[in-house]
Amino acid sequence: MSTVSVIVRIQLSAESAPGYAEAAKPVVAATRQEPGCQWYGIAADVTDPCVIWVSEQWASQADLDAHLKTAHVADFLKACAALEILDMEVRRYEVASVGDLVMPE
Repeated sequence: MSTVSVIVRIQLSAESAPGYAEAAKPVVAATRQEPGCQWYGIAADVTDPCVIWVSEQWASQADLDAHLKTAHVADFLKACAALEILDMEVRRYEVASVGDLVMPE
């Protein structure tokens, strides 16, 4: 079974960025408690506060699928429907191995 990672880039309008940040807080807290969640984070881009990055890592596709069916994800998506999302790119990766990055000498 492969680890599954998801990276999302979201471009919001200036008016919607603060609302997205507020809506994200409860989903982050709840998601981090889910079985199979190895990492889940949402952050604003340091060069553009209207760009949001979501990064998540799951023990399996089944764990990710279960996450996507939770009530807190449904509530979050409902809140996001009221926001002006200008662009979104979602990438899913199957990871064969995970380890620490060692800087070259």
